[in-house]
Amino acid sequence: MKEILPDQLKAQTLLLGRWTTKQLHGKRVLYTTNLGSLIKFHLQNSPFLEIEVLDNGNPQMPPQYWAVRVNHGNWQRWSTRDAFFELQVPNNAEIEIITAGNTDLDDVWLGNQGLAIASVTIADQAVITPPKSQKRVTVIGDSITAGCWVNGKRPSSDYRPESCYIGLVSDALRIDVERIAYSAGGVLRSAVGNVPPAAQFLSRLDAQTPWQPSIMPELVLINLGVNDRHFASQQFQKAYLAFVKQVQSTYPNVPLALMVPFAQTYADIIEETALECHTKFIPTKNWCQSFTDGLHPDLKGSLQIAQHLTPVLATLLNKNQQ
Repeated sequence: MKEILPDQLKAQTLLLGRWTTKQLHGKRVLYTTNLGSLIKFHLQNSPFLEIEVLDNGNPQMPPQYWAVRVNHGNWQRWSTRDAFFELQVPNNAEIEIITAGNTDLDDVWLGNQGLAIASVTIADQAVITPPKSQKRVTVIGDSITAGCWVNGKRPSSDYRPESCYIGLVSDALRIDVERIAYSAGGVLRSAVGNVPPAAQFLSRLDAQTPWQPSIMPELVLINLGVNDRHFASQQFQKAYLAFVKQVQSTYPNVPLALMVPFAQTYADIIEETALECHTKFIPTKNWCQSFTDGLHPDLKGSLQIAQHLTPVLATLLNKNQQ
């Protein structure tokens, strides 16, 4: 058997989302604070794949979750209480591993309680290579973009970044998506897990780790605002405008689209900001009629949103090529 360690994973796979390497609990790990972060690779000549992850969340809370799929099949989920997960794979396999669940009390910003993978193990004769790259889209958002509460009201186990609206759109369009999204976060409101508001979390993976994009996407999409609904509209307008300009500076010359939250929070301000900043504007009225809790789309609602958003993003991405 051959063990592929974090530095080899960085070199031999496609990483989507924001990843770094850390030393945690005596192991070197590949580490992220974002749900929906992906590790993608082509695996040849191995009848099995074993994945080792760390049980790294708040020990008083439900465990974190990961998921994996082979050749675009069904996602298989497991909790970090089972540190090792093994599956049988065909001779030629496209592998996707996704960070799939955590809790609000996992201290991802100050306490190193993000999601960590230690290794994958394959057969001695096996070969790992990165997949062919696809169009890349960066989505900046909150719990809805991260995939929280999609399958029910249990923290972590009912999260579904793989099948929330962004997961469904990325599958429909066969695009690579990088998510920068934290539960409860906004341009004014801090997120859970000690994560600061968007202006601070955009430029850092956590309190210790600066971050900036290494590959520019074809499009950046912002879906923020619903968690800022208790702030005065003038406060939101000022902070949202400043954040949009920060994103434009972080992603120079990359088209930007501003999306109205599905609850229609601050829709007028977001539209005005899109005009002022010369960005695309994506209205979302009546896109979602099915929710887990009145705010977070459930599986049915996620599908409704994806059916609306897929043609919109397809048009924007095609325009960018012309």
